[in-house]
Amino acid sequence: MTSLSTPSFAPPLETDRFRTLVRPSDAPEVERLVRATAVFNEAEISIARELVEECLAKGEEASGYRFLFADGPLGIDGYCCYGPIPGTKGRYELYWIAVNPLARRLGLGRRLEEAVEESVRAIEGRYLIAETSTLPGYDPARAFYLARGFTQIAEVPDWHDEGDGLAIFGKRL
Repeated sequence: MTSLSTPSFAPPLETDRFRTLVRPSDAPEVERLVRATAVFNEAEISIARELVEECLAKGEEASGYRFLFADGPLGIDGYCCYGPIPGTKGRYELYWIAVNPLARRLGLGRRLEEAVEESVRAIEGRYLIAETSTLPGYDPARAFYLARGFTQIAEVPDWHDEGDGLAIFGKRL
């Protein structure tokens, strides 16, 4: 297991490229990263890992999950998972975006989100959705989406549990 006490990231450069190939070692690395954020519950952490495993088992097209990974010398410093929304045309969802707590405030999350937009546009996507919880621990996520040009298009009270609603954000590309 990689320690997060030592920074495993390099300062972000605008020329950085992200890895798209999913490797078997990514499943435990994604779990480690998502757990290290100290935001997600056990079920959410399991889902993050399962999406990587499903992509590995079925492939990108069949699973519907695409990934971008920001690799550092000690593991994954950040990643995102996105894919087409079934039954829609040109609509995609940003399922996951997570950044090593030590790499926050260095622009990695912004660069990952921009790369998702670029990728979605390249495959003729026109609209990007992101969902998150309304719990106070998710305030930074909601602020991130708003800062990235998303608009909160809906809120569903008590979606995840009593007192834990769903905030839905959208962005026209």
